[in-house]
Amino acid sequence: MRSEEAKVGMRVRARGSLFRAELGVREGTITGRWGDPTYVALDVLLDDGTKELFWHYELEEIGDGS
Repeated sequence: MRSEEAKVGMRVRARGSLFRAELGVREGTITGRWGDPTYVALDVLLDDGTKELFWHYELEEIGDGS
């Protein structure tokens, strides 16, 4: 995902090889954006209720049916 594409409220998935196995959950919703608009870090509320910080390139958008 490009930095400019990341929007609060967007459903996302941690990219396969960059997924941190200890999280146990791969999907969630962006709840915050931090840093330079061209290179953001993103707060993601994961489906298990935990919150994790990711770089924009560690995530990909998912659709409603995914």
